[in-house]
Amino acid sequence: MALSAASSPLGLLAAVAAVLSVSCAHGAAHRSGEQGGGGPSRCDTCPYFLNTSTLVTTSQSIPTNLTCGVRNLGDRKVSWIRRRDLHVLTTGTFTYTTDSRFRALHLPGSPYWSLEVGDPGVSDSGVYECQVSTQPKIFRRFTLTVVVPSAEITGTQQMFMKAGSDINITCVVKDNIRGASINWYHTLPHARNSVQVEEISTAGRGGVQLVTDKHAGTSWLLVTHATWRDAGNYSCVPAHGRPTTVSIHVLDDESITGSGVIVAEEVPAAMQHDLHPSAASSRTPPPPPLPYLHLLYPLLAHALLCLTGGGGGVGGARAWLRCWCLAWGLLVALLLLPGLAPPAAWRPGAALRGGVLGVGLSAPLT
Repeated sequence: MALSAASSPLGLLAAVAAVLSVSCAHGAAHRSGEQGGGGPSRCDTCPYFLNTSTLVTTSQSIPTNLTCGVRNLGDRKVSWIRRRDLHVLTTGTFTYTTDSRFRALHLPGSPYWSLEVGDPGVSDSGVYECQVSTQPKIFRRFTLTVVVPSAEITGTQQMFMKAGSDINITCVVKDNIRGASINWYHTLPHARNSVQVEEISTAGRGGVQLVTDKHAGTSWLLVTHATWRDAGNYSCVPAHGRPTTVSIHVLDDESITGSGVIVAEEVPAAMQHDLHPSAASSRTPPPPPLPYLHLLYPLLAHALLCLTGGGGGVGGARAWLRCWCLAWGLLVALLLLPGLAPPAAWRPGAALRGGVLGVGLSAPLT
């Protein structure tokens, strides 16, 4: 009896349906949780994910999409969930969140379901989950990284060069997004009370070369035969990133003499010492000793010897008075005349060597 029931057409159809339902349920249970791509492994009619990129990096303020591909979806729904707070952002083509930057994108008949993130910020970085409403649910996780490109100029932040030389600046953008533009701007040096900025291009001043590698995020600026008009601030500005600036000082003959455009405070300290001598070095040097100075010292010594030992010689009182007047006259000359400073041996504390004040004499002079 059981055999005849099983061999009837209705019994066979019931048996086949039971086997398919068990197989599909087993396949969904096997793929519950995060599922990889590559097509179904057990159930030909069960949903499965297509191979799409799960690591997405973008620059701030540049819209980006997270794309999830699902085959054999049937009547099931695809939802996007933010893992940080488990907030449901979209389901199908309907957007649940009130944040207008998020939007569901889907073309009818397409297996791809995208989450658009407009004007992303660094705080939007994190894990997002593409979830399919099977029983049990299957999902795939996507990692969104929002970076802020920042420009860096190799070398110092200030450059000093002579007029006629070449200005060569290299700018490297960190966290660069491939294909993003890099612009250069020049702040004119004569804009003292107002800011006057112009974008640098090869169509402007002759002798300007601008080369940018958008994939590597590197830009080179070359200005040949620089003049004082090329001085000022040069800014490297990546798209949606932080810029950087370098100051260029062009020194020529006029700036060195003080009549040019470059003012003194723009010259570094080492150059200022060379171009503008300090007050100590600009003082008038003392006059050199008089050429007859070497004659006064022996005469003074002779007068002192005359007073101490020669007063009793020939001439008596007249000789003593003559020596006295000579000694006082020479002493006043040494003290008052400029450049007649006494030698070191005559200063207080000097030792007496070989007679009177270091002057070696064996007998008084007559």
